[in-house]
Amino acid sequence: MITDFRFLHPWVLIALALVPFVIWLQFRARKQGTPALLFSDGSLVAGIRPTWRQRIDAVLPFVRGLVLALGILALARPQHGTVERSVRTLGVDIALAIDVSGSMQALDLTPNRLEAAKEAAIQFIKARAADRLSITLFGKSGAILCPPTFDRDVAELFVQSIDNGIINGDMTAVGTGLGLAVDMLKDSEARSRVVVLLTDGVNNSGQISPIQAAEAAKALGVKVYTIGVGGEGPAIIPRVTPRGVVGYQQIAADVDERTLRQISEMTGGQYFRARDTDGLKQIYTEIDSLERTELEVDETADYEERFFYLWFPALMLLGADVLLRAFVLRRLP
Repeated sequence: MITDFRFLHPWVLIALALVPFVIWLQFRARKQGTPALLFSDGSLVAGIRPTWRQRIDAVLPFVRGLVLALGILALARPQHGTVERSVRTLGVDIALAIDVSGSMQALDLTPNRLEAAKEAAIQFIKARAADRLSITLFGKSGAILCPPTFDRDVAELFVQSIDNGIINGDMTAVGTGLGLAVDMLKDSEARSRVVVLLTDGVNNSGQISPIQAAEAAKALGVKVYTIGVGGEGPAIIPRVTPRGVVGYQQIAADVDERTLRQISEMTGGQYFRARDTDGLKQIYTEIDSLERTELEVDETADYEERFFYLWFPALMLLGADVLLRAFVLRRLP
């Protein structure tokens, strides 16, 4: 609930521009109609001070201008009251499925594919203030990292905790990761349910294929956006030998774009290819714009009129002006 002040007819306030003109007209008319006597020497009246009647008479044009201004403000219908707004969120339930296989250590993204994916995911989470988020990981197998939550800070902490080796193995169970993400959304009552799946490889592990998981998503009405990560050519990944020596190994680019595109087309989503860090961030930003949360706002307002606070002083000033001109400042022809 908030306190509010408004003019019901604000267009009337345009008439305030006439107030200075009306005051000027009064001074002009007074100057033209003032009688005068000719003296050969003005020093005879130089020391005479204006009387209190003359002082009052001099400010009456301003009083009339003030009366006009107050009248205009009153006609604009000033109102004061309270406004109660009730915001209902038609949210989106989002599951992030992130590949953490060994190839995500490749250095073709800065500083590597996994760290770039984490940074982009955190940026995406920060933008989803009204949505419920869950996170699943997949490598040789799959795992639930963060169950559905509305707490963005918690989701960010879980993403920050992702590290190389969190799931053992260099293999990639894309179907398992997608299946777990879809399972996070199966009981959701949100207006829209979305999976954002990120991988740099080919499904070569797990008991469920990516297409089978996509069919389950389609049956549940879950939309899947897929992201293929990695450059066009071979990439370099660091390897630690049994003796603890860090070496480097070249791996081929093997993103299964055909399957990822098929998954997204089956479920009504889109496929994206991230060839560098900036491109990956832009993809998450685009997905964010495609899946915006809708807000419904119910507003109840209770206003009270305040024009009488202006009419009353205006009438008092107008009455004083009339009485002064009729009795105190009366002029003879």
